[in-house]
Amino acid sequence: YKTTFLLSMKLEIILRIHDGQNIHEGKPRYIDIPKKDLILGCLSSLINSANVVTDAEISFVVLNDHCTTDCISKVHKIFKHSKHSYQLIDLEVKGFHHSGLKQFEYCKNSTADLVYSVEDDYLHCTEAIQEMLFTYGYLKSYYHLQKELCVFPFDSPEDYEYTFVVPGRLFRTPTRHWKEGIWTTFTMMTTPKVFRDHWEVFKKLASQYTPWNGIDEIELIHEGNTISNIWEHYVTRVNPVPSLALHIQFEKQRDPHIDHLKWWDKYSKIKKSILFYQ
Repeated sequence: YKTTFLLSMKLEIILRIHDGQNIHEGKPRYIDIPKKDLILGCLSSLINSANVVTDAEISFVVLNDHCTTDCISKVHKIFKHSKHSYQLIDLEVKGFHHSGLKQFEYCKNSTADLVYSVEDDYLHCTEAIQEMLFTYGYLKSYYHLQKELCVFPFDSPEDYEYTFVVPGRLFRTPTRHWKEGIWTTFTMMTTPKVFRDHWEVFKKLASQYTPWNGIDEIELIHEGNTISNIWEHYVTRVNPVPSLALHIQFEKQRDPHIDHLKWWDKYSKIKKSILFYQ
């Protein structure tokens, strides 16, 4: 995966964590474990994945939305195994809307070449970060994409990706196919410029997001009627086939083609010496 594109690349990974109540109340996660354990496992997978990147400069910003003391203590212990620097920032205001807005603000104001806005319930395979970085450079150069590019690591099985037909291209890289689409969650890898150029849209999503609770969906503010417009018209958004990360949320988001329990056993523990791509 080594390319000249990556040699001078700076990536900032901006993660927000909260080990309290799920914003989607009443919908159990398909890996049904305490949120603190989910955070620690997903963070471990993210650090493992970043650790194998040898040809890009990576740093972490962790936004702590009032996690328990025990959770934060273990987060610091996990980062002792990271090859990359990190900051842990305690947010003053509690809640999903504030933490989402701060996450997008950090992305907008970053001086890195790329930012990875990532939520705390994404389980990454070891090659995820390296392959996302490589694919960003490969697609921009090989396919001569004129638009900005956004990489979403999850091949979502939900209706908006595979039922509602939106014309899109299928790209091929040396490792897998990548599908063009119009959906991401708050998790995405792109440039800070995308956040700056479309700031009002990101701000609206973060500050007004309303999870579905039985009311008419047209009244909700969600990804599909905010940032999906960016991916459909202004920025090329791609996702890997198959997934490089799993969103450990409710059953509807479970990838039927990947054994999530095997992934959890394989990727959720810190690997203290992994340099697969040297």
